[in-house]
Amino acid sequence: MHCWKTINIKNEYGSAWLTIVSISIFILIFSFTFVLFGRIHPSFYKDDWLWLFIIFFVFLYPLHKLTHYFSLLGYRKSVKLRVRREYLIIPVLIVRIKKEIPKNRYIFTLLAPFFLINGILILLAISFPQFTHFLCILLSYHCSICLIDILCVKDLIPAPRDSVIEETPKGYEILVPTKI
Repeated sequence: MHCWKTINIKNEYGSAWLTIVSISIFILIFSFTFVLFGRIHPSFYKDDWLWLFIIFFVFLYPLHKLTHYFSLLGYRKSVKLRVRREYLIIPVLIVRIKKEIPKNRYIFTLLAPFFLINGILILLAISFPQFTHFLCILLSYHCSICLIDILCVKDLIPAPRDSVIEETPKGYEILVPTKI
């Protein structure tokens, strides 16, 4: 196998650009979904469950990482999950892949949290219109979290069909078999 391309999203785009785009996505998604759900189900908004919203807001990123972890079901032995605490209460999950994974499986793993968690949040916003404001904030926050995953998928799509992905300290390497 030889390296077709190395992907390092933070080095490729820069932290400032990623932050600006992530905040822009948050604002755009929140504005669009809040107006859309407000038109579909006009309702009086309730703040009774603010504490639950704060808990979900804090634990949405670890849930996102757990979804990545559980979507690697067949590769569980080659995936290492580590938990670290930030600011004493916020759990940060670090998922490391020790083995090569086929390109299509890796794309599925990257997109699984986007479709699963956002789908659940949209269904909850439709089912409980009185909490649409909280759910739209969570939806837009999660979409901004998914930015790096989507940018990585954008770089993986043009890769050859039979390529595999390997995680290295430099980033993700797309490996293709050598043809003899």
